[in-house]
Parts: sequence; structure tokens; C-alpha cells
Amino acid sequence: MSEMDCVYCGKVITKRSKEHIVQNALGGLYESEEICCEKCNNFLSKNVDAPFTKIFNPIISRIDNFTKTNNKKSHPSCSGKAIYDNEIYDVVIKDGKVVSCIELGRKLKCDISKLKFEIVAYDFQIDNSSFKSGIGKIAFNFAMEKGIDYEILSKGISIKEKDGEVDSILFSFPIIPFVALNPMDDYIELNTRMELYHNLILFSQDSNLWCYVDLFNTFQYYVILSNEWDAKEPVLETYLQLLQQIDRTKPELYIRKPKHILAYAMFFNVEPCMNLEEFKKRVEVAVQKESLKKNMSDVLSAKLGYDYFNIDKIKDMKKEEARLYLRNEKGLSLKSLLLYFDEEDKFKDSTFRQVTCVGDKYKIVSYPLLINKLLKTGSIDVREYTYKKFERVNAFLAGIDRLNEGDDNDDKEQDEI
Repeated sequence: MSEMDCVYCGKVITKRSKEHIVQNALGGLYESEEICCEKCNNFLSKNVDAPFTKIFNPIISRIDNFTKTNNKKSHPSCSGKAIYDNEIYDVVIKDGKVVSCIELGRKLKCDISKLKFEIVAYDFQIDNSSFKSGIGKIAFNFAMEKGIDYEILSKGISIKEKDGEVDSILFSFPIIPFVALNPMDDYIELNTRMELYHNLILFSQDSNLWCYVDLFNTFQYYVILSNEWDAKEPVLETYLQLLQQIDRTKPELYIRKPKHILAYAMFFNVEPCMNLEEFKKRVEVAVQKESLKKNMSDVLSAKLGYDYFNIDKIKDMKKEEARLYLRNEKGLSLKSLLLYFDEEDKFKDSTFRQVTCVGDKYKIVSYPLLINKLLKTGSIDVREYTYKKFERVNAFLAGIDRLNEGDDNDDKEQDEI
């Protein structure tokens, strides 16, 4: 099958059709024109994407400045519960307001949208088959876009035809939920500043080809795309994209000393210069051009912050002293820190979410395979971890994320200094 054939119907792609790697309804900006034809793209949109993305409407509907490439002004509705006159009702919510309530509508016979409700809950209903197929499709799309041969991935896709036309497409790749198994991951996921992003990591380990899929920095899964991968052909591709529009307001710079210029230069990723007007122009241009598509390592390094993981301080310590410092003062093992960080305090793309360390000797093992083993023996509780992640995103969307509030206060103090 050539690169210009549709992977689903096998017909030559005569008209380019943009397929989103992560669905557009979820804010995905990454697109490819070489995966499928327009007809199959529309079929997937209706039969795979629509039921999958509908699951996330309670989250999407509450994201401020949510970004999409198509239907930018459309906002999904979702079901939930709201209080009116001290009673709880099942309602339909859109743009943070109750727009429909069948029970109350019959009772009062009035325009429900004019009533004052207190929204108390959003319904989040996962259809397992739609969910698994949607996650599998994202992993498949990313692998295809990164040049993985369709034949290697084809075992995870079921395509049925009727009267010579595609009648059903099902993505049935095995999926393993992610659970933080080392102190570093636990800290990253539950104790750092909350940001909304999609993160994809395509990587190979021996004969396995994996794709780590993280949606909204909350729904995290490993998808095994193949167990027949050639170990001599290593693969590592990453993608990270923020989900809220960037504030393009011209920043006010408080520059009193040369070190302030260096600090702003690092923050906005521009070349420093002592000509203040020129430097301010560089910063303004950088703000206007900043992309939602980010380098994964940069985002994760920024989340952690240099003050918390002071590599220079640790390097000056004796080995046992450093180990005790990290365990007792920071609650982390030295091994889990060094597993992800290099000497310049930057994240290692080559290890993040791919391997972890276990046992007293900190043996490095495959992350997804270890999780799978522990799940089979009942040694870990997936529900506890996923509940904590879900609570975090709910708190963030409700504007009560304590970690972010603390960061905001720190930023204000820094500006005053």
C-alpha cells in the first residue's frame, strides 16, 4: 500500500483530507493529509470520533479559551445536576449555564434558561468500547504520521465492508492504564502546577511498539501497537500541545538590573541584549509567535522548577547524604530523580513514561509491562490514582486548584521584587 492510498478503504487519495491526530473536538491541532481519504475521514468522524469525544464534553465545556482548528465558536453541551428552589434536577448544561431541564420544564412551563440554577455536578459517562477505540485511534494516527508502516499496525484494526464500501472501523489495540509507580511521577502528576495539555509518546522496547496517550493531563494510557517490532529499529517520537489560548497581551517588563534581562530572556526564550527597546521588541515578537505546540521536556522541566530539584546542590553532596536529603526532605529517591533528569536539570525524553525503577536495588524496567504485571496480580489500585487525577482536573476547571493559586501568589511576589 503506497503512502497515498487510504489506509482504510485502500483507494488512492485523490482529494486531500486533514485527519486530526488527536480529535479536533478535543482541541487537537496536529493534522495529517496522508492517512485516509475524505470519505473514510467523514465515516470515522461520525462513527468513532463523535461517540468518543462526547465523553469529554463535561471537561471541554468548562475550559476557558479552549482552542480548536474547526468550529472554533461551538461549545458542547453535557448533562449534569443543578439545584433550583432547594431541589436537585437532571439538567443539560452549555457554556456553564442550564439550558434544559425536562422535569422542571413540565412543572413550570417556562423558559428554563431564564431560571437561576446552581450547578452542582457534571455527568461523566464512559462508554468503554467507544473510549478504547478512540484512544487506539489516536495512537494509530500518531504512529502513521511518524512513518510506521501500516502493515505493522494493521492487526489492531478491524475493517468491515458492505457492498464494496467501508461499513465499520474498530480500533482494538490492547490498552493499559497508567499509574504513577515512582515518587517522581507521583510528584509530577499530583503535586505540580496543573496545566491542560495532550501528550503523546511513541516508543519501542525490544519487540514492543508502544504509544503513551495523555489527554487533558488526566486520562493516561499505554497502547501496544505491535509486539512484533524489530528491536534493531529504535523509535522515540513525542508531541505535547497546550489546550488554552495563550495570552498575547504585551508583557510589562520590570528591568532594573542586567540579571533581570537574563531572567526574561530565559523565560521568553529570546536572545538577551542590553538595548532595552530592542530587547522589549524581541519579547513582544516571541509572545505573538508562541505556539501551543511545545517541547515535552521544556514543559515538564518548567512544571517542576529549579528550586525544588537543585541538581547543583545534590551534586555537591556525598552519595548517602544526597540520598537521605531526597528521601527525607523531598520524599523522593535519588534513583527516580536521576531516571528523568540529566546534568542540566532537563527532562530525558528517552526515559520519561517508558521505564521506571523498582526494588531496593532500583532495577530499571519497562513501565507499561510492570503496570500490566501489577494489574494482573491485583497489586495496584488504578481507581485510586485515576480518581485523584480526575479530582485535580475538576478542581482546576472550577478555579479552585490550590497548587495553581500558590504559584500565582509566588508570581505576584516575584513581580513586586
